[in-house]
Amino acid sequence: MWFNHPKFYLARNELMKQLDHFKSSSSKPELVRRKYFGSEPLPKIIFICGGDEKNFPNRLKVENYIKKHSKNNLTFRAEYAWETIVESKKKTVNALELEDWLADFSDVVLILVESFGTVAELGAFSMGPDLRKKLLPILNKKFEKDESFINTGPVRWVNNDSKYGPCIHADFDSILTCMPDVLERVDVRRSKIYASRSEEETYGELKFTRKEMLFLVVLVIISIGPVSEDVVVSVFKEAFNIKGKSGVDDIEFFISLSVALKMTKKAMIEDDLYYFCKDYNNLKNSIAVEPLLNLSQSIRSRCLSHLVYIKDYINTLEAVHKIDS
Repeated sequence: MWFNHPKFYLARNELMKQLDHFKSSSSKPELVRRKYFGSEPLPKIIFICGGDEKNFPNRLKVENYIKKHSKNNLTFRAEYAWETIVESKKKTVNALELEDWLADFSDVVLILVESFGTVAELGAFSMGPDLRKKLLPILNKKFEKDESFINTGPVRWVNNDSKYGPCIHADFDSILTCMPDVLERVDVRRSKIYASRSEEETYGELKFTRKEMLFLVVLVIISIGPVSEDVVVSVFKEAFNIKGKSGVDDIEFFISLSVALKMTKKAMIEDDLYYFCKDYNNLKNSIAVEPLLNLSQSIRSRCLSHLVYIKDYINTLEAVHKIDS
């Protein structure tokens, strides 16, 4: 690796200088956060649950529709985040913690209730009060009048408590006919209020939420990538005063989640693991991400003025650009 190269130290110092510049611009954390993310809220993250694509093609249709017709939202598959949460937490994980983490990262959990698995997900997710507020289930209208457990339990709970309720009953043979209703609810009911800023639920002196930390990880990786996990962690510890083992563990989790959600990528090159952004397809669809992308590109241009003199860096950059090309 080239991370001990004098030119890399200059690039890292340039990154730190830019991040510190915003911190010194105001004594009010909310104004500093706007420097990173812009004046508008971050895009809504919509986690979409659905059946196995081999037998249930509707989820892909819904994803493509949202990407085409909405510029305020980012869509991801819930199981990618779920797998990352389980993997990162390992022995300490339990179902309630998983629901808390998914509730923190998501703004909307859209469930196409079309298989035994998604019926189970609706039942499980509706049990947690925080996650239930974010659920928007789409159910088959053939069963709308049935006095089933789903209709008398989870559906009623969601109808009573969800910000996006009531549940939608649709014709699953023409699923896109319900999508204008879905987007009307998600876009029009777009909250202008950030999540709780309590000490227990935020990070660092600027009190970043978990969702904001995820986007900051993307900013740092774009700015100086390809880069190792250790470098990203060190930047967060120094720039944002993230302390303790739990804080470091969570940063590592955010890095893994950014890959799982296809916001960034990772590659093993000559026995070293690097994180990078090759394209921004999953980000640039949302206009709310533009301030962060513009900032990261500005910082990257400054960092590259030093990195281009490191031969090993250029070789690695060329290697990652060949991946999937």
